[in-house]
Amino acid sequence: MARSSGRKVLKVTCFALEPGGGLRREAEAAAVAGWRTGAGTYWIDVGWDRPEEASAWLVGLGLDPGLVEEFQIGDAETRILPLTDMAFVAYPVWPGEDAGATISFGFLCLDRLVITLHGQPKGNAGPDEELITKLKLREPTTVGVVCGLAVSHSTWLRRYVAALRGRGDVLAGRMDPDPEAVSLEEILALKHRVLALGSVVDEELAMLEVLKISDHPALPLIRHAVAFRAAIENTRAADRDIDRLDRRVGDLQHRYESAQQDKTNRRLGLLTVLSAIFMPLTLIVGIYGMNFDFMPELHWRYGYFVVLGAMALIAGGLFWYFRSKWWPR
Repeated sequence: MARSSGRKVLKVTCFALEPGGGLRREAEAAAVAGWRTGAGTYWIDVGWDRPEEASAWLVGLGLDPGLVEEFQIGDAETRILPLTDMAFVAYPVWPGEDAGATISFGFLCLDRLVITLHGQPKGNAGPDEELITKLKLREPTTVGVVCGLAVSHSTWLRRYVAALRGRGDVLAGRMDPDPEAVSLEEILALKHRVLALGSVVDEELAMLEVLKISDHPALPLIRHAVAFRAAIENTRAADRDIDRLDRRVGDLQHRYESAQQDKTNRRLGLLTVLSAIFMPLTLIVGIYGMNFDFMPELHWRYGYFVVLGAMALIAGGLFWYFRSKWWPR
């Protein structure tokens, strides 16, 4: 259910956890009432445009306002808060191809209820429908939801990094026959995305490493180490791939800069050749531009044509020499 107020948009999507590990959509009111009465275990996803909307929703659920303020929803920093009867975790995540910055993702685990909270990048209206339809929980518990989401996200992350690696391969393939076929803007755009993604994955990996030994009553992930290990290994593999891709992009940038330097050197070489050709001509012009009274050639009838011929012969000879021995290409 989506609620809006002016430019503020809050999207709440609710699921009941079925005994076999499946998910069944529920209306928000029914899910909250069912949780309060102990009718089952639920997952509520809250997507927000402005974090204060999500905070207000949590307060409306019955949480202490001071406690909700401690969550600092929307903050880009990683945060793990093991409280008495609940656990809250927040960290930055990469939103996908169409978004320009990371978004904050958090989950709050209570008894029989897990609430996921995240910002909504443009074009994203909540949990991915394909993910929901394919998500099969190992057990119908809040920890099962956390494990399932962690594994699904880490798998998506590896696919996304592989797609970036493919983009780098395309740029390299274009540069092989013609280094100037790729613009610096393309390389820097890929480099910026890789660096930003790398910092996010580092945060995620550090968070997963801490959570894997969690024995908190609301988040006993240590008892689900086998299922949670897949998320950690996928994220580690993505982290290694990002490091390799970072080096690959650095190599592309080096090749581009080397090609540009070679191009500059060729231009300088051409200017040097032209200077070498015209220097003797400049010398001749300088000599015959002197204002001495006794310069016999100045009074010779054919002196002008002879000097022009000599200059053309010198220029032509130097041009032929440089053309045959060395010429910038």
